[in-house]
Amino acid sequence: MDSTSAAQPCAASDPSDRRRNTRYRYSAPISVHTSEGLIVRAMTLEISEGGASAMLASPVKIGESVKLEPIASGMVTAQVRHKVGKIYGFQFLQISEAQRDKLRDDCRRLPVYPPNNKMGI
Repeated sequence: MDSTSAAQPCAASDPSDRRRNTRYRYSAPISVHTSEGLIVRAMTLEISEGGASAMLASPVKIGESVKLEPIASGMVTAQVRHKVGKIYGFQFLQISEAQRDKLRDDCRRLPVYPPNNKMGI
């Protein structure tokens, strides 16, 4: 890993990017727990302090509150914000300060997700 990606803060630095947090490439399996009690398998594509995007094996509803795990070694509550095909964007709603600190530290070790990528959620 090069030092330029490690030095990036988690706050967005490009004013043209509408996101509050810098996004980082992150590919890992997670589970999405729906309000109906279903557990949907997923693979993350990117992550930030404020949310993540993932490709899901089954659909979920936009606006639904779900639980994602593992995120920063635990479970977080998130809202389904966007959908493009099978790719969903999630905004973290409930995340502990310890999880946020771990996520911030983990992000600094990841490559930055391109801000102008048209495929991003």
